Order: sequence, then C-alpha cells, then structure tokens
Amino acid sequence: MGLLEGKVAVVTGAGGVIGSDTARLLAQEGARLVLTDLATSRVDEIAGELTEAGHEAVSVVGDITAEETAESIIGRTMSTFGRLDILDNNAGATYLSPQDGDLLGTTRELWEISTSINVTAPMLLCKHAVPAMIAGGGGSIVNISSGQSLRGDIRNTAYAAGKGALNSLTQHIAVQYGPQGVRCNAIAPGLIVGEDRLASFPAQVKEMFEPNCSIQRLGRPRDISNAVLYLGSDLSSYVTGQVITVDGGITRQLATVGPSRAMALAPINTKE
Repeated sequence: MGLLEGKVAVVTGAGGVIGSDTARLLAQEGARLVLTDLATSRVDEIAGELTEAGHEAVSVVGDITAEETAESIIGRTMSTFGRLDILDNNAGATYLSPQDGDLLGTTRELWEISTSINVTAPMLLCKHAVPAMIAGGGGSIVNISSGQSLRGDIRNTAYAAGKGALNSLTQHIAVQYGPQGVRCNAIAPGLIVGEDRLASFPAQVKEMFEPNCSIQRLGRPRDISNAVLYLGSDLSSYVTGQVITVDGGITRQLATVGPSRAMALAPINTKE
C-alpha cells in the first residue's frame, strides 16, 4: 500500500521535468491525479502514460494565472474524484530567466508576468483549494519556491522576488488554516538538472555548483519529488509553515569552503 493511497493530488506544471517526475512518484504511491500545464501535448502525454500504467490521472490545460482557470481546476478535481488532499504548486516562470537580469534591466512587463506565475497563480489555486480541503477533513499544500528566494544574486531578480512572496504566502496559509486541518509548506530547490540533460550539461556551470554543495552533485528531479511526497503524506502531519531547502547544502555552506577544499587548506588555530 502506497503512502498516498486514497488521496487526490493536483500537480501544476506537470509537463515539466520536475512536475512530470512528481506526478509519476505520487501515482506510484497511490494518489489519483489532476495534472495541469499550458503545454497540451506534454501534460496529456504524462496523464496518458500514467493511465496506461494503471493509475488514475486526468489532464487540464489552461493558464493558471487566471482565476477562472484556477477555480475550474479545483472544480474538475472535485467533480472527478470527489475530494482534494494535495496541491503541488510546481509551475514556475523559469523560462523567463534569459531576460530576467538585474534590477535596472527589469521591465514592468517581465516583473508582472514572472510574479503572476510564481506567486499569483499559487495564491489563486490555494484560494480555491483550501475550502475543498477543509470540506474533506484537511489537506497539504506544497509550494515549489527556489533557493534564489533565500539569498541575493546578480540575476533572476523578478523570479526570486516572486518566490520570496510565495514563502510568505506559505506561512500565512499555514497559520490561517492549520486549525481546519490544512498544512502548507514550501520547498526551495537548488539547481535541478533532468537525467536526460546531465551528459550535455555545461561543464563550467557544473564546476561552479558542485564544489559549493555539501553533497557534491547536481540536484535531480527525484530529489524534489521525494520532498513533495513527504510533505503530501501523513509522514509530515506535524510539519507546516516551513520553507525546506533541497539544494545539497549550497545555501548553508560558506563561500570559502569550496576553494578551501580545492587548496586542501590545513585546519586553522591548531596547536603545534
């Protein structure tokens, strides 16, 4: 029996690398799924793959930054499965990264598009999911944030700001609806690379990241999916309002550690 047997989950951005892997893992653990994305062919493909494997999954295509779409996704979930236990707000505006630079280069248009995907869409889905969860006795919301929301950087200004707002939203929902049985947590991933991209991933980026992680490898989609599974299951029944980093330790390691390891520096302040 899986950890999510009998539970119903909505996964946004389900056509992407992390979203599709999360959908597969939740299905394997017994969840019935509503998968949503903007990309029709990809999300239909994932739902079809899961159905062929004997799981229950339906796909909904739409723009989740529109409230009517968010409402219809939750409505479809209730009409199809009769309950909602898990909402995985996985969709994000990573595709804007090439244009999302420093503050002075940030246009209002880019800011509004980025934040509408990264924080407005999750807010709308939460707004319509919470009543459904309360009606069913409770539930778990998992918001996919970013390690960039926790530290400063020279790029991705709009993206990081939106994810920072998502962290705050997470805590407010946890406090407001915890008494009704709704938990809300966020996951802040580090650099995640799909298995199919590992061989062709730029070596200089890999060399920049790996020494600065305590676990010296790049993140995989399954690292995030496992965290979603934990937070969506009853294993985390006493966990709420948290922003959990899943980044190999990169946001907990001093910037000097990587170079120190490379130079094999001797311990400081040791006696002769």
